Amino acid sequence: RNAERNSILGGLIAMNEHPLVTEYRNFSPNSATFSARAAQVFPGGDTRASAHYKPYPLAIERATGSRLYDIDGHELIDFMNNFTSLIHGHAHPEVVAAIQHQAPLGSAYAASNDTQIELAELIQARVPSIEQLRFTSSGTEGTLMAIRCARAATGRQKIMKMEGGYHGSYELAEVSMVPHPQRAGELHAPASTPVDPSFPASVLEDTVICPYNQPEMARQLIQKHGTDLAAIIVEPMLGSMGMVPATAEFLQCLRTMSTEFGIVLIFDEVITFRLSTAGAQAQYQVTPDLTCLGKIIGGGLPVGAVGGRRDLMALFSPDSKSPVMHASTFSGNAMTMAAGLAAMRTYTNSDAERINRLGEQLRSGFNREFKAAGVNAQMFGNGSLSNILFAPNAPKDSRDSLAAMISAGEISQLLHLGMLRRGIYSAARLMYATSTPMASDDIDHAISALRDTLAELKPYIESENPRLLVA
Repeated sequence: RNAERNSILGGLIAMNEHPLVTEYRNFSPNSATFSARAAQVFPGGDTRASAHYKPYPLAIERATGSRLYDIDGHELIDFMNNFTSLIHGHAHPEVVAAIQHQAPLGSAYAASNDTQIELAELIQARVPSIEQLRFTSSGTEGTLMAIRCARAATGRQKIMKMEGGYHGSYELAEVSMVPHPQRAGELHAPASTPVDPSFPASVLEDTVICPYNQPEMARQLIQKHGTDLAAIIVEPMLGSMGMVPATAEFLQCLRTMSTEFGIVLIFDEVITFRLSTAGAQAQYQVTPDLTCLGKIIGGGLPVGAVGGRRDLMALFSPDSKSPVMHASTFSGNAMTMAAGLAAMRTYTNSDAERINRLGEQLRSGFNREFKAAGVNAQMFGNGSLSNILFAPNAPKDSRDSLAAMISAGEISQLLHLGMLRRGIYSAARLMYATSTPMASDDIDHAISALRDTLAELKPYIESENPRLLVA
């Protein structure tokens, strides 16, 4: 994802000599040494593209609660939460205790166990649309199996996904994930574009791209392709393209049209399940046919799930006439189930409401500082999920988000590095997430760090990218 995004943004990786990059290098010499060592065993020095950033990422030694500690001895407040997956931060006592209890009992059985069923029952009780479910080893696997289930149920081949939507690391999930301005096509009929050179043409032909938050355009596209579509898959918030929330009208349109054409509607709630104990679908009051989960339901260990209508989930049953094949070595393993059950039991409605309020406090504070500094940027999002974009207005879709990223150029990377130096850890794409160990003081600390970072950064904005200043 980052490689495609950086190739679009142009000169971002050619800034190693920038004075603020030099300050970052002075701040983190041990991480620089670690990165050089990592480059000998990992292509590009990292084993996970989304966690990489220039000139090199910080190397973390340990973590607890909302705090990370890097190998240079710095303490950082973790607003990334392993890309939103750590709802309780790091090393939550009850999660640790559950893992310690399970470890001597065995990590994986290739058989059901009580904890597996208890976690499934908890999710089933919280999410009315999930009548049955299956655990997977990742969110990627969960969305993949949901699409296969939809194809088996409908006998159709094609799927519709949203422009800018990300559903995991396989071709169908990444088509048109980054709407390159020269390849994306017209908004009313977006082109199916590959994210890298590995994509076969057949995948592009099987994927209909829909503009996000455009209900009338979605309606027209579904009317055109509906009889060929097995599934419509949508994130209630565009996670990797600026944390853009869906509108209720848009999601309701997808629900209405998918019902009319017999299409399986899939909500990818891998990220948004944290917005309430029943996910974003409870906020929007729109019921999907299948729901994909991951991240927070594993308590910090690898996990995913797909669940939904009983008749659809029955297609996975070995007793069905022609079952959808789903065999995954670590799905539902005892260690993950123990950690996930502990994490979900301790994630209550009041927890969700509190971290959503912290998210609102963060957005309000950051936007106040951007305005005071005269910088044309805002933090957008919903609940505990937020993203900074250099834009005057809230983005409606991934095209708006990408335009803001292109406009910001290297300034967004310099902002990220400046916040790291002041003890605030976020995704390099300036995504932030609040978690239950955080308190209001942590938000105030982040707001103060932004104020200081903007004061340092503003002269460079004035000289290098004055378009980002308020006129």
